[in-house]
Amino acid sequence: MQKVLRRTILAKAQYVRKTERRSERLARESRRARLREEWGVDRLARKDIKQARLARREDWELGPLAPTRNVGDAKETYGAMEMERVRPVELSEEKRVKFWNIVENDRVVVLEGRDKGKIGVVKSLEKKSNMVVVAGLNMADVKVPGFLLHNEVDKRPVRSYELPLPLTSIRLVHALTDPETGVTRDVIVKKIVNSRIWFDKHTGVRRWSRIIPGLNVKVPWPKTEPREYKDYEVDTLRAGVEKRTWVPTLLTPPMPETVIDELRNKYSVFRHRHDEEYVARKIAEDEEKAKKKSMVEMMRTPLKEANRRERKERKKMGKGTLTREMLTRIGEVMAKRRALPPAASPQVVAT
Repeated sequence: MQKVLRRTILAKAQYVRKTERRSERLARESRRARLREEWGVDRLARKDIKQARLARREDWELGPLAPTRNVGDAKETYGAMEMERVRPVELSEEKRVKFWNIVENDRVVVLEGRDKGKIGVVKSLEKKSNMVVVAGLNMADVKVPGFLLHNEVDKRPVRSYELPLPLTSIRLVHALTDPETGVTRDVIVKKIVNSRIWFDKHTGVRRWSRIIPGLNVKVPWPKTEPREYKDYEVDTLRAGVEKRTWVPTLLTPPMPETVIDELRNKYSVFRHRHDEEYVARKIAEDEEKAKKKSMVEMMRTPLKEANRRERKERKKMGKGTLTREMLTRIGEVMAKRRALPPAASPQVVAT
């Protein structure tokens, strides 16, 4: 049985090591994929900037003789961005924001870019990249690949989309009432913090409140429409779900004892709970092995007999005694090894 337990422990340790190596490998692969994606987006951006600079220089140098670029294949897509630049690059888990104090339907103001100072409503959140999409702001023309236009009614090769904005480029806008004048106006919230976080046992999610530090004003969350649930014919009725069909007691277990065999193989290396018959059989095997081992140790061999005779002879001789000449010789050897003159060597007194 000890062999079975040792095998289970070794299998669990090996599984833990494999899991750690697999998680490290996946982390490396995801990091490489993020870097490749960042490099690809930067390469496209640098390419567009380079082409724009060359076009501007040609327009300045040639003047009226500058070529017309929105012709040919680029007649409908000239000046539009590639689809790859629209999608934000995902960040690692350590760099992502854990608690978002800006959510959908919040009113925010843009701090930089061509839409600087404009107020809009948050359309969606890109939590994997710490970015938000504001409805109607930061618009850009994007090229739509041809394979996406086959199954769509809209055949336009260029469409306008809202590009995501970094979370650091926006601020929350909230209506505050001046206590002196009583006038309510929109205020740009420079900093907002979260209150104590608690766990809602009804919804199973973490909740917190948004607070403006200094003023100690709680900012309410935007109102959201309740989710509509549609009933289907295959849905289970609430009465059937709440109906109690079986009541467990102390005399009957909540599930059959053989359910462990269905969840895990009966002889799996990861299993540490076995049937009584299996445990008894393994214990009997261990006892049989121990009995055989003791019989082998009790068996007398010619070598054991010779060693036994030598031990008896040494026992008859008794313990040896050191004479004065032997002690003097030992002292000389010790002094010689320590590189001391023989006269300075310490005397050894027999006890």
